[in-house]
Amino acid sequence: MVIQTRFGEAVVTLGRYGNGALAVELVAEDGEPIAKLSVNLPQFADELGEGEFFAKIWSDNEAIAAAALASGFFEDTGRRVPTGFVEAQVWRFVGDAEAGGR
Repeated sequence: MVIQTRFGEAVVTLGRYGNGALAVELVAEDGEPIAKLSVNLPQFADELGEGEFFAKIWSDNEAIAAAALASGFFEDTGRRVPTGFVEAQVWRFVGDAEAGGR
């Protein structure tokens, strides 16, 4: 999966945090990290379904998150969890998009 960002094309890479929650990162084609799209919130991990993750949509991630959502690979579930002074959105992959990540 490739997303167009203000920093150029970004490849969606997938991993897992230590607690098993889905980790989503955007990296440049040359492998240089651009941004972590996900945030690990272990206290709320039981609220995630298959293919879902907590999206970091605030601060320096605001434009990146908007581009990622506009790509059509993800959808906002409408669910929110508090984290400090902001809320993390619960996103999920659309269709079998998760299978297309690295």
